[in-house]
Amino acid sequence: MANIALLNRCNLRCPYCFADSYTAEEKEDITMPTFARLLSFCAEEGQVGLIGGEPFLHKNILAFLEMLRMDPRFGRVTVFTNGIFADKAMDLLADGKFHLLINVNAASDMGEANFARMRENARLLSQRMGPKGITLGINVYREDQDFTDFLSVVDACGARKVRVSLVIPHDKSEGGLPYFRRMKPTLLALYRQLKARGVAPCYDCNAIPSCIYTEEERAFLASLPFENAHERRIFMGEASVCSPVIDLYPDGTATRCFGMYDAARVPVSDFACLSDLRNYFFKEIDCRLVNTPSCTDCESCYRYKTFGCFGGCLCYK
Repeated sequence: MANIALLNRCNLRCPYCFADSYTAEEKEDITMPTFARLLSFCAEEGQVGLIGGEPFLHKNILAFLEMLRMDPRFGRVTVFTNGIFADKAMDLLADGKFHLLINVNAASDMGEANFARMRENARLLSQRMGPKGITLGINVYREDQDFTDFLSVVDACGARKVRVSLVIPHDKSEGGLPYFRRMKPTLLALYRQLKARGVAPCYDCNAIPSCIYTEEERAFLASLPFENAHERRIFMGEASVCSPVIDLYPDGTATRCFGMYDAARVPVSDFACLSDLRNYFFKEIDCRLVNTPSCTDCESCYRYKTFGCFGGCLCYK
């Protein structure tokens, strides 16, 4: 799925934000003609994501959502948001075409008032959109991270599945696998609390390699209440999910994903269609980095040799 960045402004300053270089360097909101042009570019897949910054800060967000609601080329639209201002589009979002991914931050990171508004919006939207219409996400970025606030939102919404992402740190000198091992106890603590609630975790990228866990820990992970076999395989490190997502920006350029923001950026107008652009990034970035082992142990690993595992996020390479 491709994502269209509506703007690069955000009302929060999350300490871990992977998009902070983008939001700090550029100040541009997408125009209506550019948005329409990028929609046509993405239409071949029938789905699209709206990202920011914070999408609901754009003055034309309601017009964009209405355009998508009426556009028969798209069967699914995902809006990535911190949820604070999502109530301004409550009625539009109730349309079955839309899916909301709310990134839930602790009250200490976003402020008590913002947290309270986000939690109430998430609760109301989960009622309006149904269990399949909203996903709560948590970014794990500290070894001593407290998940109390996140779990309170999970409970308020009655969520049965949540998106978990281990944040890629700005300083990657530690290396991916040592970082995963250091953060493992924090992740396992979260998974235990989710299991106690009957909630399934899922990844959409940066899946943790299975070699990070002991046999006992892998047995515990296998016991989690996954929604389906595909998500179980990804979570268990038995399949890779890393591929070019494609992020499209207000200035008409594109990158492979936010994680590769500094690696390669090209004009969308240089490509005839989205699949051609994805193939370009696959050739220029993926084909080079997947053949770079994360450590010497990866070189002899069956899953690595058969493209079942890339040793964590390609950003480390």
